[in-house]
Amino acid sequence: MITILHQETEKNGIFEAWLQATEEGACTEPVQVGEMTYARPTPERMMIDHTRVFEGFEGKGIARQMVLAAVDFARANNRRIIPVCSYAQVLLTRTDEYKDVLG
Repeated sequence: MITILHQETEKNGIFEAWLQATEEGACTEPVQVGEMTYARPTPERMMIDHTRVFEGFEGKGIARQMVLAAVDFARANNRRIIPVCSYAQVLLTRTDEYKDVLG
């Protein structure tokens, strides 16, 4: 199961994707499998500048989960997202579903 954690400062923030792995029925320590960073050019804007899924975990929808966590956060906190990262840009501008947070 993937868990998305979020940390923010006055100037930037990060969403981290963590996997709680199991080994033969026993839980192991969580492993970080991705990160998405953003800058805060103004208090009401988030500029997503980098999305990265770590080697071996690509193609599992992890990047999408991090971007959508940012969308949820933006909506809950009356923020706008500026997608500079190519992945976030494609995901957020492909449909009208996320139009409310772009800007």
